[in-house]
Amino acid sequence: MLRTIYYMNDRQFERGDTVYIRDYPMGKPLMIYGKIVGFVGQENYNVKMQNGLQEGTIVLYNVLRLIAEKDAKWYLTQEK
Repeated sequence: MLRTIYYMNDRQFERGDTVYIRDYPMGKPLMIYGKIVGFVGQENYNVKMQNGLQEGTIVLYNVLRLIAEKDAKWYLTQEK
C-alpha cells in the first residue's frame, strides 16, 4: 500500500492569506477575493469570501482556482 506523507510547509497558502479566485483552473484572476480560513486535504482550501455574491460565506476551492493577492494585483495591472 502506497502512502503519501504531506507536511504543513508544502502548502502554497497559510491561514489569513488573501487570495483571488481564477475564472478557471490556472486562468486569469477575477476581482473576487477572500481569506483562507482552513485546509481540506492537501490541495483544497476553505475561503471566506469578502466580496461578490457569496460575501461572508465559506467556500471550498482547489489550489488551481486560487492565486495570491500580490500575483493577482500584478496580473491585473498588466492587462490595462
